[in-house]
This record gives sequence, structure tokens and C-alpha cells, in this order.
Amino acid sequence: MRTLVLVVVSCHLGCRPSEAPRTPAPAPVKQRARAPGFKAIGGLEGENPGLDAQVDPAGLVKQLALEAGQRVADIGARRGYYVRRFSDAVGPDGSVVVTDVDDDALAALAAQAAGRKNVQVRRAAPDVSGLEDGTYDLVFMSGVDHFLHDRVAYLTALKRALKPGGRIAVTHTQALKAPLAQAAREAGLVVIGGEDRPDFYLLIFRPA
Repeated sequence: MRTLVLVVVSCHLGCRPSEAPRTPAPAPVKQRARAPGFKAIGGLEGENPGLDAQVDPAGLVKQLALEAGQRVADIGARRGYYVRRFSDAVGPDGSVVVTDVDDDALAALAAQAAGRKNVQVRRAAPDVSGLEDGTYDLVFMSGVDHFLHDRVAYLTALKRALKPGGRIAVTHTQALKAPLAQAAREAGLVVIGGEDRPDFYLLIFRPA
């Protein structure tokens, strides 16, 4: 009886009695296309209008409330998405230090800094900011904190680079907001501002 049922089912599926039912081939996995101009070391404003609309670099820099003459550090700046806006915001009497660990990123940063006397490019070591103590009005990180081996230790050390009243600002995808916020609390930082967008967040901290 069991054999008869199997033959009937096979014929119902359109198979010859002598053939075993065939397993459908899996559908090919579609690779997600990368946005033009957005590489592993980041993009530049204007290369990807969709990304620019999501991030809103002008609005983000406005949230940071930078003033002429201030000193800013952009850690893990990659190709320098925010470099020109930071440079313009602090003006000729201010300064912007941009760091990265990648050779290609450093070359791109040097190109961004060309002709901008208030921008300095530095090579950083992984997990070490290399910033001077008591020097910066703002230390900024965009999309890089997930590379840190220990967020708490890094943020704790980063506080030393701040001037009195200095701030740390971090922006990244919403999916990575919670671990950064937790690490900041453990590092003795308190939230004093920020913004949530559908895909990205901005958090601004000061030492407690």
C-alpha cells in the first residue's frame, strides 16, 4: 500500500514512475549593489545623494554648534566626509585634526586638506586616539566606534583630550546606537544633545 501511494503522488506531480521527485534549485542570491562612490573607507558629500539626504551633513554640523576659533578632532575620518564643513565652521582661527589608520583614507584626507591651512591630517593607531590632553572643543566620530575593541576604555581615555566644557559627538546607524550609549554611560559621559533620523543617530556627550 505504501508503494502504491508513492507512485500515485509522483504521477500527480508530473513525474515518470521511474524518476524520483526533483528538488527545486535554490534561487540565486542577489548581491546588494554598492552606492556609487561609497567605498569601504567611506564616501564624500555629493557622491551619493541618497546617503546625503539620510545623513544631512549640513544639519548635523549645525547641531554641533561649532564656533569660529574652536578646535575639532574627527577620529577615523576615512575619506573626509565632514572635513570641509568642519573647516568652514571653525574658520581660519580654528583647527581641525583628522585621523585614520588606513593609507588610502589618509591619502584622501590629504587631498581634502589641500589648500585648507586649518586642517591637519594624522595617522592614528587602532584603539589609540593620539590626541593631546585638554586641547579639543569637540571630538567627533562617525561610523567607526564599532571597530573599537573596547568602547568604554576608548571613550574614557578620550575625555582627557577635551578642554573644559568640551564635548564628544558620535553618529552611526540606529542599529548601533544602544551599545554606544551604554558604553558612554559606563565611561562617565552624559548626553546633552543629539538627533534621531530613520537610519542614523547623533549623540552629543560631555563628561559627567
